[in-house]
Amino acid sequence: MLRYRFTTQRLSVFSWHDVLADQAARASLESELGEILTQEVLEHLPPPLQLKGGASSISDWIDARAAESEVHLLEDLLTSDLLGLLILAEGASDSERTELHIGYLFAKHAWGQGYASEMLVGLCSVVGQIGSARLVGGVDTQNQASARVLQKAGFELNPELSSSDTDMYVREFP
Repeated sequence: MLRYRFTTQRLSVFSWHDVLADQAARASLESELGEILTQEVLEHLPPPLQLKGGASSISDWIDARAAESEVHLLEDLLTSDLLGLLILAEGASDSERTELHIGYLFAKHAWGQGYASEMLVGLCSVVGQIGSARLVGGVDTQNQASARVLQKAGFELNPELSSSDTDMYVREFP
């Protein structure tokens, strides 16, 4: 899986791989995620991304994400505060095109400030440099704010991939 590192005007985006490898840094991340992964933040995410509850739920959630995808931390460039996560999972790629399924979440206090749009523009810029690629993002049909973010970043609704409760958006890179 490709690990990206990029900055935008306000964000630093990097893989959490090194953070998870350091016990103290992971403990700090678990604490920060405990503040971010609220019911309201997770509301429109698919069932596998929901917290199961219990004392070890954040740690288990991290382990599950690390096993299935490459997760990137979204930090405030000036303060290094954790604002959210970018989740990338490899899709059905052919030899000519990389396919990445994207997901993202932000702390509630970061909503409505343009961070998601900024992160997606940065991601698209980086992905566009690697060659032929396809980004795919699913959005709960009730989460129109997230759908608008994808559309502003050049993603188009793909009815063939969509279902009754999830709209799928795609952006192709030559």
